[in-house]
Amino acid sequence: MFAPLIAYHVEREDELENLRRSNVELSSQALADPLTGVANRRALMVELGRMLMRATRESRKLQIAFIDLDDFKAINDQYGNEVGDVFLKQVAGRLAANVRSSDLVARYGGDEFVVVTEGSEDSTLDQRLQMLIVGQYTCGAVTFNYGGASIGLIASELGATEP
Repeated sequence: MFAPLIAYHVEREDELENLRRSNVELSSQALADPLTGVANRRALMVELGRMLMRATRESRKLQIAFIDLDDFKAINDQYGNEVGDVFLKQVAGRLAANVRSSDLVARYGGDEFVVVTEGSEDSTLDQRLQMLIVGQYTCGAVTFNYGGASIGLIASELGATEP
């Protein structure tokens, strides 16, 4: 008599655990760019707000680098969208692998990325990011040298809390 009831509750708990895992996965996917795996625009806006509030509390600055990949359309036109996609993944990978864990790399859209760094102002951030992006890329059977990106850099003002 109790066996079916116990089986029902065990099955229900399993289903609830599966739903919890699915919700965690969906939440993660909702904040990650599906192509590159870095944060997406939504995650950028949420995390930037948090980072600004933390920087204000700690009297620290944030630096925000806006990166626009120059001549990306030419890469897509010459080699195809698949090569362009691999190139975007590799750029995102280079950026993500070379920032601190407290920093944020996000794909803002198309061929645009944003890097947010915490701490003291670094006058060479744009140059360091440029050095990461410039160079040789092998995207499947295609290898090419990439000349670089346009990078704009701003620093937060102490006491600023709006993204």
